[in-house]
Amino acid sequence: MLDACPGVLSLHEAADGYMARVRLPGGRVDARALQALAEAARLGNGIVELTSRAGVQVRGLSADGADALASILSSGGLLPSVAHDRVRNILAAPLAGRQAGAVATVDAIVQALDRELCADATLAQLPGRFLFAVDDGTHVLAQLGADVELVAERAGLRLFLGGSRTSLVVPPAQAAKTALGAARAFVDRRRADGDGAWRVRELRGGAERLALDLDLGIDKAVAPTATAQTMREARCLGLHAQRDGLFAVTVLPPLARLDPAQLTTLARCADARGCGDARVSPWRTLSFVDLRESVAPELLQKLEHAGLVSSDASGWRGLSACAGLGACVRARVDVRAEAAKRAAVRDADSPIEHWSACERRCGEPPDAEIRVVAGERGLAWS
Repeated sequence: MLDACPGVLSLHEAADGYMARVRLPGGRVDARALQALAEAARLGNGIVELTSRAGVQVRGLSADGADALASILSSGGLLPSVAHDRVRNILAAPLAGRQAGAVATVDAIVQALDRELCADATLAQLPGRFLFAVDDGTHVLAQLGADVELVAERAGLRLFLGGSRTSLVVPPAQAAKTALGAARAFVDRRRADGDGAWRVRELRGGAERLALDLDLGIDKAVAPTATAQTMREARCLGLHAQRDGLFAVTVLPPLARLDPAQLTTLARCADARGCGDARVSPWRTLSFVDLRESVAPELLQKLEHAGLVSSDASGWRGLSACAGLGACVRARVDVRAEAAKRAAVRDADSPIEHWSACERRCGEPPDAEIRVVAGERGLAWS
């Protein structure tokens, strides 16, 4: 079966032009990359979207825009391997071990995983939907359905396959190689089965079959998940105290969209003394980490002035929508306009809510409590 997942070189035709998807392993994006994204946005219709896999999408590109886009993104360090463009799907917890309740920091593991993934020609054969995750022990990524996940425990990093906990726990220095070994086993099993499985759960025998190939056992006990409080904290906006005494700042672009001016502001913030790279989360937030107390409030103010949301009391928090009418050929309704109306009446206690312009429900968070779907008979609430 054809793998049609878009990338930088393989564009997707949408109603508003062609769209490129840019992977950001661990959600990390530095000043140079942010400025490149601002330039990339100007190639299209000026819209860059944050995705539920902590990446970005550049919209409104021309049919022949891939080469120019690739040149810009390469200059920003966002295309380290053309062959691996669509397979660098690596999630990490937003603050990557810096928040209360985390067991370990994971930045180095994510970097090693991406570096070694791009160096392995076999792993360029992974489907574009295949997903890695590196969880810092808070379990906030558990609900996102990674195919190969490393979860920090006191004794090391435990390997999960398709959401199933295996018997294998390895030290941090071996974590990336372990995850990539599991991915190679998936490629081999997929080839042997010949059925074009895209995800571990789609293999014949699923995670248990893959674990058997790796000579591992599957732990039948219920895998740990994040508490409701931990999940709320993962989505919190504003100023955060890190467990190391430094601070983080988290903001939200309304309905996950950024324009070139906002991206340029983010680039300048990341390039400022005392700041550093930004982190995109699966909840479509942006965080700056490892800030001194003297730097954090000023940074937060700059981001607010750029039109980014920093208050948990905002109606935009927990509100999302798909691309909608004018951007997707399947869309029946301008759900973004409808969602914006909802933002005006929501508050800090409002549940997580997603608006979909058709039955495919693209971008819907797994923990959405209110789901609005445009069907043939109009909008349906559930």
